[in-house]
Amino acid sequence: MKLSTLRLTNFQCFGPDTQEITFEDSTTMVIGPNGSGKTAILQALSRMFDTNPNRRSVRVDDFHVGVHEEESPKERSFTIEADFLLPEAATDNDANTIPPCFNHMRLNEEGEVLKIRFRLTATMGPDGDIADSFSYVVGKEDNGEDKLRGVPRADRNHIAFYYLPARRDPNDHIRSNTASLLGRIVRAVKWQKEAEKYEDIVSELQKLIKVNPAIKATSESISENWATLHKGSHFKDASVTFGADSLEKLVQNFSVQFTPAHASNDIDYSLLSDGQKSLLYLSLVISYIEIGRKSMEQEDDKDMGIHLDKLNPPVFSIIAVEEPENSLSPHYLGRINKSLAKTCSGPDVQAIVTTHAPSMLRRIRPELIRFTRLGENRTTSVRTIKLPPEDDMDAHKFVREGLLSNPEIYFARIVVLGEGASEDIVLPKLFESAGLPMDENGIVLAQLGGRHVNYLWRLLRDLKIPYVTLLDLDLSRHNGGWGRIKYARDQLKKIGQLGEKMEKATVEKWDACNPLEEGEGDNELPGEKWLNYLKRKGVFYSWPLDLDFSLLLAYPNAYSVVTEDLEEPDESTFRSVLGKSHASTDWYPEDQLSYFDEYHRLFKVGSKPAAHIEAFSKLKLKQVESKLPEEYRELIEYVAEKLKKVFE
Repeated sequence: MKLSTLRLTNFQCFGPDTQEITFEDSTTMVIGPNGSGKTAILQALSRMFDTNPNRRSVRVDDFHVGVHEEESPKERSFTIEADFLLPEAATDNDANTIPPCFNHMRLNEEGEVLKIRFRLTATMGPDGDIADSFSYVVGKEDNGEDKLRGVPRADRNHIAFYYLPARRDPNDHIRSNTASLLGRIVRAVKWQKEAEKYEDIVSELQKLIKVNPAIKATSESISENWATLHKGSHFKDASVTFGADSLEKLVQNFSVQFTPAHASNDIDYSLLSDGQKSLLYLSLVISYIEIGRKSMEQEDDKDMGIHLDKLNPPVFSIIAVEEPENSLSPHYLGRINKSLAKTCSGPDVQAIVTTHAPSMLRRIRPELIRFTRLGENRTTSVRTIKLPPEDDMDAHKFVREGLLSNPEIYFARIVVLGEGASEDIVLPKLFESAGLPMDENGIVLAQLGGRHVNYLWRLLRDLKIPYVTLLDLDLSRHNGGWGRIKYARDQLKKIGQLGEKMEKATVEKWDACNPLEEGEGDNELPGEKWLNYLKRKGVFYSWPLDLDFSLLLAYPNAYSVVTEDLEEPDESTFRSVLGKSHASTDWYPEDQLSYFDEYHRLFKVGSKPAAHIEAFSKLKLKQVESKLPEEYRELIEYVAEKLKKVFE
């Protein structure tokens, strides 16, 4: 049995357009910016199957209110549907994960795995009165409407939703009361043998207590004063006694203690930190599930000493952990993932984890992620992460590893796709100098602008995350210049973003001519047309060569260049900078060519990161801004305009 799909309509931040969330067989990771609907998904399942009856109750704020709503409707309503697949039913109708009652409520749809569909609907009148119903969807009526059957309480309890919210205190789960996991196990234990021994021990203990002079005097005094005040025949004798005079009373005080402790032999769970309490609750949930499994599988000759009817374990469990990074150190997150993976390896448990911790996402395959985003109308949409097909192994691996290495992408307001390490070091400085700090504005830089960039574009478009791409023009290098323009054109064409007119526009061979040549007046040359068109599509170039060369030209003093000593490079320098199979060097003005030797020294022989770090350590932000190369100023202005349209 597995939770397959959840559908939400008009529930909290989910609007009138039904959103469908699919779940993985083991652990599903739900991510997204703050306020994007992650908690709403967990609370929807909580309203259906939470082990705490209070959290099942529908609340006024569960009903969606449209952002543009001017007048309150006469009645509000929401619908939550959950589909559970029963793949084991095809081979074993007596499987432990399929209660007999579920077998009668299957929803049979042709060509699909057998499933159970639960539906929770609720309505609220203008005075705030709420009515809800929880039903099976078992088919279609003759009039085409869904055929519904009410879900009895016992059936509902076969599925358990264990919710560990972001703000948590597990005291209620640990204390021995009706809802306590530990209490359920304790009350289900067969105590017959232990009860007799305990009563004998308590009897001896009572005798020892009563003969103590201080206790004896206290007891006699209480009895005398009680008799003075109370004259009835019932309850006429009072005495001091040991409180837990039966095993039943003793087990009510079961708790969890930890040893060793710094100040005593043991400490109570209430003294743990918030993070440790989170780990304790998760441990209790997993232990309860394991005990339930073993009790259902126990054989007559291997009695565990548990009354199965009293334990009444669920046949299917969902563990929901909300933003564990709020109270736990990063190294604990890996342990949680591992523990959940082990627990969810069976057919009777699934886990849902919400997070915006990059450290956690680096451990999770992108395919397991569900991405939530709040639109301009303040309704949530949910997307899966679509990777390139596996038959295109290079692209699949590139995008997959790129997402694992750059999980911050998911939480960006806009993504800048660059090509190398230099961009990582320099672009934050350039953006800050122009008054647009990356971190403060949710701008994420990722070194994924090279091969297979069309897959990144397609993925970001699907997730509705704006993006801009910065490539090197590589003028005169092999396949540079026009070759780089052709590359961007081809990538846009692959995602259907190349206009019909530009599909027919001329693209020269990489070594035919200089695409940076400018026409006179309004007469744009082909290279100009393409570069301006690509800018409108969010593709910018570091020109004429690459980012390193552009910065060297803009800030020569910071790179310790003595301009008076510059001279024309020789052929060996051309080969070093442009490669052996380079095009014409005449496409560069003489003043730019004179920097080739310094480029070779700094970025070919030396370390690019070290050169940039040292150079920018000498520059103040005003100095950076005053000499900011044109292409980066245009890039930053483009990003700033995009950010104005991004809903936060």
